[in-house]
Amino acid sequence: MYLLLNLVLFIMIFGVVAAAVTLGLAGRWDLWNVWVYAGIGSIWAFVLTFATYLKSPDLLKERLKPADPGRVGWTSARASVALSILQWVIAGLDQRFHWSDVVPLAGVVAGLVIYVIGWGLFIWAAAVNPFFSSAVRIQAERGQRVIGAGPYAIVRHPGYASSLLWVAAGGLALNSLLSIIPAFIYLAITVRVTAIEDQMLRDELAGYAEYAAKVRYRLIPGIW
Repeated sequence: MYLLLNLVLFIMIFGVVAAAVTLGLAGRWDLWNVWVYAGIGSIWAFVLTFATYLKSPDLLKERLKPADPGRVGWTSARASVALSILQWVIAGLDQRFHWSDVVPLAGVVAGLVIYVIGWGLFIWAAAVNPFFSSAVRIQAERGQRVIGAGPYAIVRHPGYASSLLWVAAGGLALNSLLSIIPAFIYLAITVRVTAIEDQMLRDELAGYAEYAAKVRYRLIPGIW
């Protein structure tokens, strides 16, 4: 049941809703980059759901309905959905009124490529970590432990880092400079959530302080 719910939810949001909102507000259906963007979102949503299911079936339930709301109400997961929708609204209106739809073809293609990479890294982080919850909480009932493999050997919060990539890339991919604005809002929210979660893990998860001493950066290698 949770497998089906996750599939429907993610594909509807990042595929159907993305295309419908952007193209509907643009008032045209021939924008190839929007179709490619929505197609990528649908494919990665499908891959993410099955990768999570194969790695840890009970994580699907945790991601869809966490056992408790956690330490942060406005999580990065919620913000990514809300701000992605805002991005699609801005991009669609931008195509209609031509405020900033001046991204060259190479920029649009680069945006789509970065969007793919961002989703790919996000799925890698989710596949490696069986505690990849949508809530900021310690999953004591699931025996949460420190994960230091894969992308977690590079930064401590690769899921957040990779989602920053695909949100930021959306503006270029959708040919709308103004629609990059939600990415800056998402950056501010993500930095805040990351700081709160990192401190929680240091205080409450055995072995995390030692892991943090080895993997020094939270989101961006060499910077923070």
